[in-house]
Amino acid sequence: MMIRDLKTMLGLGCVMLLLIYSGCSSNNEPKPVDCNTTDLGIALSTKSNPTGCGTIDGSIAVTASGGMAPYQFKLNSGVLVSTSTFSNLGPGTFNVVVKDSNGCERELSGVILTAPSAPSAGIPVLVSQTNCSSPNGSITLNVSGGTPPYQYQLGDGSFGSSSAFANLKAGNYTITIKDASNCIVTVNGTVASQTSVSFANDIAPILQANCIKSGCHNGDNGADRNWSVFANVQTNALNIKTRTGNKSMPKDIAPTGLPQAQIDLIACWVDSGALNN
Repeated sequence: MMIRDLKTMLGLGCVMLLLIYSGCSSNNEPKPVDCNTTDLGIALSTKSNPTGCGTIDGSIAVTASGGMAPYQFKLNSGVLVSTSTFSNLGPGTFNVVVKDSNGCERELSGVILTAPSAPSAGIPVLVSQTNCSSPNGSITLNVSGGTPPYQYQLGDGSFGSSSAFANLKAGNYTITIKDASNCIVTVNGTVASQTSVSFANDIAPILQANCIKSGCHNGDNGADRNWSVFANVQTNALNIKTRTGNKSMPKDIAPTGLPQAQIDLIACWVDSGALNN
């Protein structure tokens, strides 16, 4: 029994060795793929530029061919994904890589997406306020470039088609310009005050009647609060404009305040430089 079993085992071992040797020499074994000579390719299918200056809605779509499907794709240094379309893109230059099932890669480089250019605003035409009782300052804009037509917004107002803003008081203004591609640019302009308001003839009588009196601004509360002295009035000109404007001064007639015509005279005088004229 033992000799017969040994012969059987030796016979089986020879068969196994023969099978192993036969398998190693088979011509059916797949050969490694040379990625340098593969016919894997990638091409741009479509692209869509962003529709506005601040809009992230551009896209790139590519098509892969050759090699061994299925394919994977990545945008710039991103991760590999199965989709060949990339959306929600802003302006810029992009590279797309395809990788096939053999591990080979091909790159499509230099795909450019551009956004519409913003409009350009020249120096605005500024007209000074010369009338205190009826503000007549103005700002007119000169806009080019971008994507016409343009819309204009003064401060927090609503957008409109007019590039000119009239009936303005002296002061600083911000105007927002928006073109048809929703590109936005802002312009700052200052309307100067060139009124004929006189301190001696217009402002001093108002202060004398309403402020320069006992317990107020006649010096009872300190020499620097004596508005009979022009230097003190000039130093406090901006505060006088603010407080008469919000009707918290003169204190004894708050909150009614001064007549609007007098408030406007004080504001015009301050905006014109609070001159001793």
